Amino acid sequence: MASLTYHEQKDIENIKKLRGLIKELPPFCADFFRGIEPLTSTRTRIAYAYDLRIFCDFLKTSNSQVARMGENIPLSVLEQLTVTDLEEYMEYLKVYISEEQHKHMQNTEQGVFRKMSALRSFYGYFYKRQLIEKNPTLLVDMPKIREKEIIRLEADEVASLLDFV
Repeated sequence: MASLTYHEQKDIENIKKLRGLIKELPPFCADFFRGIEPLTSTRTRIAYAYDLRIFCDFLKTSNSQVARMGENIPLSVLEQLTVTDLEEYMEYLKVYISEEQHKHMQNTEQGVFRKMSALRSFYGYFYKRQLIEKNPTLLVDMPKIREKEIIRLEADEVASLLDFV
């Protein structure tokens, strides 16, 4: 058997890690990950799994009906959520307590944007396959991503730096 390249080894490790993460999520999430597999890398799917785990934790802590369901959250819960629920989730993402690490986690606008993008893909998958009838994630305004300033040295600053070195 030929030895595997570094990327093939990493892919295998990532697939094993993803399988473990999927087991922590509601059963219908496995369909989502199976459906996006041909279109995404293993690292993207792992990031989505982490993001969806945070979303499920939010539902369990903030929604009393979902909390009573325990670990077996049905797909129908997605349809019951409103734009307000998703806006509360976005607010929650700014600072929350990680279940896994038991510490406060923070997200910038970029982090909230990425987690909401994962949620939009999640909803979009089930909506496209007509397993849910509405997709409230499309009605939620996404956080504005501010452009970063390009920081560079002026020509005279480059010259003085090179002279100094």
